[in-house]
Amino acid sequence: MEQLTTLCVIDDIASVVEGIAAMTQWHDHGIRVVGTALDGEEGLSMIRQLRPDIVLTDIRMPNMDGIEMLTQLKQEGLTPKVIFFSGYTDFNYAQQAVRLGAFDYLTKPHSIKQIVEIVVKAKERVLAERQEEAALSEIRRKVRESMPILRQEFLNLLLHHPTDLANVQRRWEFLQIDLPQNDLAVLVIEIDQFAKQSHSLQMEEVELVRFSLQNIVEETVAARTQGVVFRETMSRFVAVCHAPAAVDVGGLAEAICNHVAQYTKFTVSIGQGRTANDVTKLPNAYQEASKALSYQFYTGGNTVLSYEDVAGRGGLLPRYSKGLEQELGMSLLSGNSARAVQALEAIFEELSSCVPLPEPAYLISVYNEITSFILRILLENVPYEELRNLENASLFTGWGATVSLNALQQQMLDICKQGCKLIENRRQSETERAINEAVRYIRSALHTDLTLQDCARHVHLSPNYFANLFKKVMGVTFVQFLTQERLEAAKRMLLEGRQVQEISGDVGYEDRRYFSQLFKKYTGMTPSEFKSQYAKER
Repeated sequence: MEQLTTLCVIDDIASVVEGIAAMTQWHDHGIRVVGTALDGEEGLSMIRQLRPDIVLTDIRMPNMDGIEMLTQLKQEGLTPKVIFFSGYTDFNYAQQAVRLGAFDYLTKPHSIKQIVEIVVKAKERVLAERQEEAALSEIRRKVRESMPILRQEFLNLLLHHPTDLANVQRRWEFLQIDLPQNDLAVLVIEIDQFAKQSHSLQMEEVELVRFSLQNIVEETVAARTQGVVFRETMSRFVAVCHAPAAVDVGGLAEAICNHVAQYTKFTVSIGQGRTANDVTKLPNAYQEASKALSYQFYTGGNTVLSYEDVAGRGGLLPRYSKGLEQELGMSLLSGNSARAVQALEAIFEELSSCVPLPEPAYLISVYNEITSFILRILLENVPYEELRNLENASLFTGWGATVSLNALQQQMLDICKQGCKLIENRRQSETERAINEAVRYIRSALHTDLTLQDCARHVHLSPNYFANLFKKVMGVTFVQFLTQERLEAAKRMLLEGRQVQEISGDVGYEDRRYFSQLFKKYTGMTPSEFKSQYAKER
């Protein structure tokens, strides 16, 4: 339901006031008369009390005229829509009224209709301004609700981009950041192995963990100094803290680590930069803190690292023997997991021998090259479809500044072991296929003078390699298997009623006597005895 617009009428002639206030059906126009007065002082007091939307007033009245009344209203911040009417065609009054912000000016004689039309116009202006104010209020409400996010975005920009002090101060005041603009320390706080530890959690649980950790950081900071804590990434927070000489920033960082480990099942690593003299130096402090945090690569987590402790480090660039790389490659090609792991661990040992330790980013890039070498060999020898199932065999998504050295090395060892297993399985499959083909060939050529060389040539292998491979897969030598197959075939033929002389030639033995000797040695009976025994049983 539309709210009524309120109106006050002021005139030193009572009949005029009564005629305007009582004789007009204001309610039909959405307007309600809330008060009347007979002079300027009384009218001003009434307006102060009732706060009407519209004031319809004579310009010349005893005690206080309309111009003086409007002047007083403006000074007090009261802004009703004031409509003057007067019996004088005094344009000086009209000019003053317009200058003071009067809504309109009517000269007598005027009709009720004219007054209603002007008041209705004033009412429409009031409603329009109410709507605008409602929209502005909604915008202000949203801005207030968004203030934490706006502060976070602003501080994030300050950390990553240079700016001038004047621009910062304007935004600082608008965002109501409760923090001095000088002596600021930056702490970059990373949740250790968060992606791995939160993998099995529901989205709501992950958000609860992050909220809890941020709350612990905020409370720890607030207990020692002023500060603002905000999220930078899924697993990282940044704390910008006031750090005058009396504040031990390193002790604050240690307290954050301890509290997180004490109250949650997670740990954090913290990089600490040098204190910035003012807000324009925050990008340097942030870069220093991030570089310090990167050395978590060597510690594994739950630690505080200061830029002053790692500044100037770098040492010799790590190297490793190309002979070890060749040994790794040959071991992979042969599917020898033990030797491949041994070669890779020897490479790790050489790369870790540099003193002082190199910057993590460089060592990570070297490990990337080694893993690329491993994957290239695997891709050349194993179908891609099989490699897609190789756990973690991607080009290291997530290998950033906060991965630990031990985790990275273990990941590479796992890739190496699984790759060797795939190659070995593939070699075994190829071996089985070759021997299976050899068996099929043997069974199809039992009647011929078949030799090991013939069979090896059929499956495109050297005789010696084929002989060893055959025994490894089948458990018997080639000759033993051939004899066994021939005699089993002979048994079947005897059971079919065929003659011994005929059978001997069909299974590759031209000498009947020799065939009979082999048959008896294999079955314990001569061919005739075997055939007779079967006939009796039948």
